[in-house]
Amino acid sequence: MDISNEANMDPFSIGPTTIIGRTIAFRILCCKSVSKLRHKLFRFIVNFFRGARAFLSPFVSWLHPRNPQGILVMVTMMAFTLNRYTSLKAKAEMAYRRKFWRNMMRAALTYEEWSHAAKMLDKETLKVHETDLFDVELVRNKLEELKHRRHEGSLRDIIFCMRADLVRNLGNMCNPELHKGRLHVPRLIKEYIDEVSTQLRMVCDT
Repeated sequence: MDISNEANMDPFSIGPTTIIGRTIAFRILCCKSVSKLRHKLFRFIVNFFRGARAFLSPFVSWLHPRNPQGILVMVTMMAFTLNRYTSLKAKAEMAYRRKFWRNMMRAALTYEEWSHAAKMLDKETLKVHETDLFDVELVRNKLEELKHRRHEGSLRDIIFCMRADLVRNLGNMCNPELHKGRLHVPRLIKEYIDEVSTQLRMVCDT
């Protein structure tokens, strides 16, 4: 009877296959016995705890009830950490609400929906110093000049000055930061726009 099939042998591994198992096996081979390995591990753990105790003992002594300074420092650090966590949490919640109302403004189908979302976003937005975003003094001076010309000057003077002085972005009043997420523009800018509109209507009606 002829045997044509060759015998196959599956490969198998000798010893542990994991890194931890190989490490333990290597230590056992180096220590020559499990008892020596146990002894070395025990000594390592004891030395570790001794070092940790020596390192932490000054800090533990600070927290002794007879040492009020240490307790005061610990309470202060805990209060600072809690305050910082509360502040970060409040900022995160405010940022989430602002993002929500911005999305509502984008998805609004009517002006009423957009207006409501803009009002809520304006409430959630941190108040910034508007004086840092545009030239308040320049806009105020131009506004007073326009009012004075309307009361004292002639219609020809109004037309001439409008052609010469009327600037769209006067004092950086078109700064996007002044209008982003706001339902109303700053009061001074609104007064300037209203005054210009009034004088334009005067020119058109004559």
